[in-house]
Amino acid sequence: MKIHGDLLPVRLPVSWISDSNNKIIIEYEKKFSKLERLLSIILKSPKTIKRPLDEMNSELWLLMDGNNDLNNIIEKMTNKFNEQIIPAEDRITVSILQFMELGLVTIVTDFDQVNWDIKLD
Repeated sequence: MKIHGDLLPVRLPVSWISDSNNKIIIEYEKKFSKLERLLSIILKSPKTIKRPLDEMNSELWLLMDGNNDLNNIIEKMTNKFNEQIIPAEDRITVSILQFMELGLVTIVTDFDQVNWDIKLD
């Protein structure tokens, strides 16, 4: 899937914090099938996932605030991480698509479409 540069990747309303190293930790509910749900009850497993992000994905997460379109995010990430992120557009797009698959991010055409809180918990 290709994300056009003028679209806005935006965090969905999930719990997240910034740790002491400015890395983001996202916490969200696990999605279970019926069998998995039954096993989780029997095994008393956690119902949430805590997903710590690396430095680059933490920065990307913060930039997906509805104020930055994809082109702006790529420019800011390239300026911050230089050669480390090349090819920036490909790496950032893949990360955004992974966040979308997990149900943590969506794409909007205009910030006015965002009617949920995207702030730090």
